[in-house]
Amino acid sequence: MSLTLQLQAQSIPNEEWIKPLEKNIESMALELEQVLNTSQPPKSIFNITKYGAVGDGKTLNTLAIQEAIDACSQSGGGRVLVPEGEYLSGTIVMKDNVDLHISRNAVLLGSPNPVDYLVFKGDFRNNTDRQVDKSLILAHKRSNIQLTGQGIIDFNGYTEIFQTGIGNDIRRPFGIRFISCKNILIEGLYLTNSIQWLQHYIDCDNLRIHNIKVYNHANKNNDGMDIDGCRNVLVSDCEVDSDDDAICLKSNGLSACENVLIKNCIAKSHCNALKMGTESTGGFKNVIIRDCQVFSPERNEIVNGSLRGRSTLTLIITDGGTMENILVKNIDSDGPHTPIYVTLGNRMRRYTKGFPDIPVGTIRNLKIADFTALGAGPETSSITGLNDEHQLENVILENINIELLYTNFNQEAVNVEKEWGKLKKGYPTCHVWNNPFSYGFYFRYTKGLHLQNIRFELATENTRYPARIVDCENVSVMNFKADVIDKSMPVIQVMRIKDYTAKY
Repeated sequence: MSLTLQLQAQSIPNEEWIKPLEKNIESMALELEQVLNTSQPPKSIFNITKYGAVGDGKTLNTLAIQEAIDACSQSGGGRVLVPEGEYLSGTIVMKDNVDLHISRNAVLLGSPNPVDYLVFKGDFRNNTDRQVDKSLILAHKRSNIQLTGQGIIDFNGYTEIFQTGIGNDIRRPFGIRFISCKNILIEGLYLTNSIQWLQHYIDCDNLRIHNIKVYNHANKNNDGMDIDGCRNVLVSDCEVDSDDDAICLKSNGLSACENVLIKNCIAKSHCNALKMGTESTGGFKNVIIRDCQVFSPERNEIVNGSLRGRSTLTLIITDGGTMENILVKNIDSDGPHTPIYVTLGNRMRRYTKGFPDIPVGTIRNLKIADFTALGAGPETSSITGLNDEHQLENVILENINIELLYTNFNQEAVNVEKEWGKLKKGYPTCHVWNNPFSYGFYFRYTKGLHLQNIRFELATENTRYPARIVDCENVSVMNFKADVIDKSMPVIQVMRIKDYTAKY
């Protein structure tokens, strides 16, 4: 039941950007580690109990913890120690040169009372201003700040008063929110039960997140990690399990997410495990995601209509902005519905009130390689531009192996070509792309598409084509293997293609 498509390609994909990208990003990561090592606060200890904190889980310790942080920063910096115990607190404001260290067997617990959270919006204008003005741990325009230790930060998101049932509800605080800060280290902690997004780093420089564990299933909008318009970022050896997006890059304002390395992480989500977007105004440039594993979440309940994850990898430009020089490689996935979802749309939501119209964005120089997905389906993977004037440019897929365990097709599902305009103007999400044409990949409006060593395996028979390529140009395919129900059926259906090179 297998056909093999082999080709001697005439058109060569543009990979000249990849080696410089890898070299520059690896150099950035090494330099970032050096910068953070040299900028670490001195290790003078400021124990919060000496400022009146009581670790009984009942006493409100906001003022005591803040006094310790202020004293630490004013003395030139050091470590604010949260010792063994459970310390209830409202908003804590980080200051320069402070390492807030949560000791083993210590818990920093978010207050269940909304009045204990400081209302604050930073100077950096962005779309999240509409949905948040509070957080448990806040920093604004600060340098050399750290959250470290082997303890727990429990944001107390199960609290009844915060269970509003409304998405993006401004009454619900974020967990950690750092705005326009520099030289940040988040390391070693267990973070859980956020009231809304758990971590939000926006317009920051030199951010390292290392060896943390996130379990975030307490409320709506329970993202695990949102890195938003930040520059020089290293995320490594983390495990994130969340209701909403797990590890997510965003660009809610004019700043791009630029020079980012995400490596050796485990991501689990009821939504998107590894994601860029949806917000994209400032764009995404020079990003590598490598050596990561993706699974369905540990919480065995249906969330947002999904027991498993929505997608393994989602890349979105829909509010303008440019996504370029993106390398995703060595990804192993087991469980999410859709392995790969890449889309250029035109929702064009303004990042702040009164901002002028946003031009349609771009996606170019994207390579996904050495990517394996098990237990996928039934939604189809897709890579699509907007129209003839706004195509994706230079997309390379190499060594892709996908097993579709769930292949039942809903005959009433959205016909993506008939509903194209509606889909491209709306909120982009992969689960509506269960189309009647192909079970494996759907490509449209891409200029420079190279497919090499692609393999689809079906757990059950499926009458659709393995792949459909429509309205694309300069397309080449090498070694495309896929299961088909009819051996006379081509593994790739093509329509309105310019410069298509293939041998069946």
